[in-house]
Amino acid sequence: MHDPADLPLLAEVLSAPDAEPAWSGLRMQWGDVAPVCLGTRERAWLVTSYQVIASLARDSSMVTTDTTAWNGDPEGLPAFLRPAFRSRDWQMVETSTGPEHARLRAPLDEVLAAVDAAEIGRVAQAVCEEMVARLRDLARAEPGREIDLMREYVEPVARLGFGTLLGLDAEIGRQLFELSADPAAGQGDASLGELSFLIGGQTMRDAGGGVTPAGLLAGHRDYDGREAVLGMLSLVSGASAGLQAWLGQALHLALTDPKFARRLAGGRLAIDEALEEVLWDASPVSVLAPRFALKEGHLFGEASWIERGDAVLLAVGAAACDPEIRGTGSWDKFGNRAHLAWGAGSHRCPASGQARLIVRTAVETLLRQVEPVLATSDRQPRWAPDLRFRRPESLPVTLGTDVVTTDRGEL
Repeated sequence: MHDPADLPLLAEVLSAPDAEPAWSGLRMQWGDVAPVCLGTRERAWLVTSYQVIASLARDSSMVTTDTTAWNGDPEGLPAFLRPAFRSRDWQMVETSTGPEHARLRAPLDEVLAAVDAAEIGRVAQAVCEEMVARLRDLARAEPGREIDLMREYVEPVARLGFGTLLGLDAEIGRQLFELSADPAAGQGDASLGELSFLIGGQTMRDAGGGVTPAGLLAGHRDYDGREAVLGMLSLVSGASAGLQAWLGQALHLALTDPKFARRLAGGRLAIDEALEEVLWDASPVSVLAPRFALKEGHLFGEASWIERGDAVLLAVGAAACDPEIRGTGSWDKFGNRAHLAWGAGSHRCPASGQARLIVRTAVETLLRQVEPVLATSDRQPRWAPDLRFRRPESLPVTLGTDVVTTDRGEL
């Protein structure tokens, strides 16, 4: 048993200026599984090995995502960690397990599969064009001002893009995103009941007369009204934070890594290859949703004794730099999806294809039309406090005079 006071603090690992040395340091000191301190009293096991992560993500016999299995107390955790460990009266898709998870997950897969790729591209392009126009307006109103890309571009693109694809009414979308960003606000049934009433009372028809994805989810035969809201919350919470992290990391790399930027601008690195490189070199995913041990013993080797109910954190951010699968050649990662950014097994991200289309469009549109320049000499930003995703808190940039004074129609 390790005393939490003697262990690395998880919050410090997640907010490390450079993620790869932090992951590698844990691996060198502890091996495949490192004990870490969650808060004042609680500890967890942080898995940094690709092979162990993949095995645990696909095999539910040793761990569960059900938070009621945890042997700790969420009140002793930092505020940003509590939602992931707190038990609720209602079941989210990502914390359910077994047949219940299969039942709750199936409607999400069906609805996302029904979204046409061409429609994703059209919606994403329209949203990105609108946000770029706003950036121009901000720069014209005050030439030379610093613009925070995270607040003014990345966040609205993620929310508007995914919300529009689902066919969410603007007000309902706002409430869903706010509730997903602040789970503590929805601990009771009041918020869920209100949203269920609003969603159930709408026709949810799209412009062509068909039912929108949100409407399909709201009326799905396997969901009741509250489950439909929870299903949408699961979608928008993961999608919003995940899109912001991937897009934020891609833009940060383009703004701070001259070699990456030159290869991208010169056409030597295609946009999809660039996004894949981000998943390897600047993983937007730190840790998958927590798992909890279903038994005690030397579950991950003789070096560690796991208690029943211990928290087990699958650090896919560390898997991306695991020397066992990373390789040393410059071509090793092309086409290689072993970074595990989308997870694995039954809890794998349901919207990876949609996310790629949105992020690709957002990166291309911004870099092609406004050519932002980082407005600070500090190339290592502060990272937002987040268990699952690694994203910059801000990306301050300026837009060049030629970009500000050029009309969009002349580009």
